[in-house]
Amino acid sequence: MRSLPRNIDVDAVLEIGAYLDDQAHNVPVSMHRAIAAVRRRLKTDLSDHDLEELIVESASTRRLSLLLDSRDDVPPPDAEPR
Repeated sequence: MRSLPRNIDVDAVLEIGAYLDDQAHNVPVSMHRAIAAVRRRLKTDLSDHDLEELIVESASTRRLSLLLDSRDDVPPPDAEPR
């Protein structure tokens, strides 16, 4: 992992780690659900982009695959084509 900036929310890093540790290792972790879970469990001033970076780095050290579904312009997998 890279060096964390001074203004990083340590509680967010710990919460992301706890969330990822609870995930199955054979199913991709949904970025959208991970961000939502961290926001539910913890009050943080970090942006979604900051949380995404932390989740990607934490997931990579755990060798977890990610489902990059956090952007609003990405339709859900079961959506019909336009």
